[in-house]
Amino acid sequence: MKWIVSCLIVCSLVAISSDSTWAEEAKLTAGNALTLNMTRQDSQGNVHAISPSSRKAARVYVFVTGECPISRTYFPVLNDLYKSWGKNEEDVELIGIWADVTQSPQVVAQFAKDFSIEFPILLDRDASLGKALKPTTVPEAFVLNHHGEVEYHGRIDDRFLQLGARKPEPSEDTLKLAVDNVVAGLKVVISETKPVGCYYELPPARKPAEAELTFNRDIAPILNANCVVCHREGEVGPFTLTSYMDAAKRARQIARVVDQKLMPPWKAAQTHGEFEGQRTLTDHEIETIKQWATSDRAEGEPADLPPLPTFASDWALGEPDLILEMPVDFTVPAGGPDIFQNFVIPYDVPENKLVATVEFKPGDASVVHHSLLFLDNSGRARKLDDKTPEPGYSTFGGPGFAPAGSIGGWSPGKMPRRLPDGLGRMMDKGFDLVMQIHYHPSGKETTDRSKVGIYFVDKPKNEAFAIWTSNFDLDIPAGEANYRAKAVYKLPTDVTMLSCIPHMHLLGQQMTVTAQLPDGTTKQLIDVPQWDFNWQDEYMFAEPFKLPAGTKLEVVARFDNSSENPSNPSTPPQRVTFGEETTDEMLYCFFLVATEDPKMVPLVEGDVLTQEVMRRAAYRLRKGR
Repeated sequence: MKWIVSCLIVCSLVAISSDSTWAEEAKLTAGNALTLNMTRQDSQGNVHAISPSSRKAARVYVFVTGECPISRTYFPVLNDLYKSWGKNEEDVELIGIWADVTQSPQVVAQFAKDFSIEFPILLDRDASLGKALKPTTVPEAFVLNHHGEVEYHGRIDDRFLQLGARKPEPSEDTLKLAVDNVVAGLKVVISETKPVGCYYELPPARKPAEAELTFNRDIAPILNANCVVCHREGEVGPFTLTSYMDAAKRARQIARVVDQKLMPPWKAAQTHGEFEGQRTLTDHEIETIKQWATSDRAEGEPADLPPLPTFASDWALGEPDLILEMPVDFTVPAGGPDIFQNFVIPYDVPENKLVATVEFKPGDASVVHHSLLFLDNSGRARKLDDKTPEPGYSTFGGPGFAPAGSIGGWSPGKMPRRLPDGLGRMMDKGFDLVMQIHYHPSGKETTDRSKVGIYFVDKPKNEAFAIWTSNFDLDIPAGEANYRAKAVYKLPTDVTMLSCIPHMHLLGQQMTVTAQLPDGTTKQLIDVPQWDFNWQDEYMFAEPFKLPAGTKLEVVARFDNSSENPSNPSTPPQRVTFGEETTDEMLYCFFLVATEDPKMVPLVEGDVLTQEVMRRAAYRLRKGR
């Protein structure tokens, strides 16, 4: 497509947040305008003239990068809009503006090719376009009329209303609606929305080493210890954090996500040392990052730079006893909602085995968010798989059947650790492994073929097994922002507590688990103050502990079914009850435990299953099923 001369004049930029890159410059009134006359090349080398007027009825400029995960999510969306608007060349022009001024044209062009980006992307190496439009966020869209006046700026749609929270599908195509109004000559009713994504920021000038805080001395040790495990080449992090410029050019965004405790991804309350592999920063570390981000971001003396941490090139614990892999590749689309795909993998072991730990290896770490490993002896998973043409079958939340067991799971940054004292999870002969993988489309179509290495207990002593408690009475009214529910299970015998796995859906806000001992004392097992369905995890206690028979495990959960919940899948909110679907809700908490006497395992498991069957039967009776 040939591109007609376009223009950029900004007027009426309002309500820019005080922490914006352009906080001092952006205080413009409706009578002010910024005029820019220039030419710019796109990533393919084509030249675009930027001038104060255009024949286009509407021009759309979207600041994007290849490293911000939310920006990448919108590439397929912008491709679709570009193809739709391109049907009438006189009406709408869509151009991306590459917000990372540190990347070369070759890097941008290769990224556009890899991610099949069809709309042109202008290179803004001197940040002139950024300084003219003053974006605060990536991605952020600007819609200009043919006079060069900004009619709309803000988000693309409402699937992201808050950092760290995502709707399965958007309920409002905000940008498209604004463009349709401009083309029709109508007033844009909502002329500004709050964009959600990564900060738009420029890289620092390199400063002398005598600065109070430097990357080499103060920041690199924090990143190496907490972030590089995921943010390195070939791992799940969307960008690397292994060099000075990696951190310096996105320092404000790093400070933002650690201050909000979105990163490192760890949802349990930050009680240091309570759980194995706890990924949390101290208050001092967070403040250090924040102060460096708002300073000159000095690099520091080379001698102060610690070496990068080393990681195993293959299996962290050596060659596994058994390796199970997805039978075929699975295609993950470039865009769309997250996918929970279940892959049935038969296995052959000569006898029942106890599993000490597992190590999961994503086939494509850029799209694999987490994985849970279930066992099935009913054949139900195979039947569900047979009904779908693609590899595996899709569910939301659970695997679509009642598991006969589990051998663990994986989330980003989780390192394999053997269960202590000869304990292991039972992996029965003749069962199927069901590998559930949560896929997060990255903006680029790709294929995944993940695998898991399984380590058996060398000298087995006892079985670790799962118990749980649940509540099927959930009935959350539309608009209720503080709905509370409880579930209780009473231990029939002494157990050793090894781990717990909280589970809710998209309305879940908080879960607290407390053990009420027979002597009247209590012990808090876990508190998840900011539940996030997308960051589920198994929390292994650093020091296993005993709970006596008669202890009550009490789970208290809070849900938000109001329009203020950015993860609410229904707009407007609808009444929600217990169920398996995206728009349903759940309250479960699973516990990995062991008993001193192996003969007690069937008793405890049977007691749990009996209570579960009774609860489900009561639920079905109430529902008339």
